[in-house]
Amino acid sequence: MKNILNLSAEELETYFKESGEPKYRARQVYQGVFQKAYEDFAEFTNLSKALRQKLAQDFTLRSFKELDRITSPIDQTTKLLWQLPDGLKIEGVIIYEGKRVTFCISSQVGCALDCKFCATGKMGWLRDLTAGEIVEQVLQMKKLALRPPTNIVFMGMGEPLLNYDEVMRAAEILADEEGVNFSRKKITVSTSGIIPGIRRMAEENQPFKLAVSLNASDQNKRERVMPVARKYPLSELMKAAGEYYQKTRKRITFEYVLIAGFNDSAEDARNLVKITRRIPCKINIIPVNSEDPEFSAPSPESVARFEQAVQNSVYAVTVRNRKGWDIRAACGMLYASNEKTRVSAKRKGRQTGCETR
Repeated sequence: MKNILNLSAEELETYFKESGEPKYRARQVYQGVFQKAYEDFAEFTNLSKALRQKLAQDFTLRSFKELDRITSPIDQTTKLLWQLPDGLKIEGVIIYEGKRVTFCISSQVGCALDCKFCATGKMGWLRDLTAGEIVEQVLQMKKLALRPPTNIVFMGMGEPLLNYDEVMRAAEILADEEGVNFSRKKITVSTSGIIPGIRRMAEENQPFKLAVSLNASDQNKRERVMPVARKYPLSELMKAAGEYYQKTRKRITFEYVLIAGFNDSAEDARNLVKITRRIPCKINIIPVNSEDPEFSAPSPESVARFEQAVQNSVYAVTVRNRKGWDIRAACGMLYASNEKTRVSAKRKGRQTGCETR
């Protein structure tokens, strides 16, 4: 059975035309699915009972099963783990920061890029998410969030620009006035540096914001923590970023995960300013959120020194607090914890002669 969240308005029109229904039914259903976030076809009271029954026979409205939900008592950050119909799992995070409410969503199951400080990279790439699966994360989180979202960021599991078509299709559904109706200017697509995807976004003049994860200000260091830098060197990445701005006139956000003793020195700060100074941008400094002892967060004093050194440049600099650290909210952590629990339970089941599923 198909998930109706994967259908565009045009595909719904085709469905209703083939069913002998008027064209306007597509808009009624599209609005009910995405704008009103109905979870049961019985809620579509503007449709006949027979048509509601037909839709229920042909489609599902939700495909996720919630496996785990953890909320921080410190800052209310909420981490969610869902199981997809094929048994695979993805994560999403609701982050509260002042008036901002950010939904951090996934674009793939796992990730092929193997960034060394990221738990998701240890999963490897399992598959791309469909546009419907991407949008469903937002619908599920809207139901749970304390306040409506102000920002949506593709910064969860996966590399968005390696699932370009589905990510852009999902972003358009989220922004459609008759869909989720979310501001395009408040949707950010983050990449680890997939140059062809950056150039495609520029050529298509996509209306969504672009964020680029640098995490090091020289090629050698970047390769050590981000293997993708071997394929897409830092010099070429910065050239592509400059071309992106020239074509779109949109300011890029450069994300810089700060790791103690690795990329947090005064020299690192100077290099960061040097490689970004010709590109109108915003720099987000993010203390690392990792359980690996090799990648620990710098002290608050070290973060402040680094921020000040970059702040002396002409750019907007923001230090992001380590939201959800107490609940292991970084990408892939809840998945990894859930897998360890599942495997442990399965082993215990074997030892006691019973089967754990």
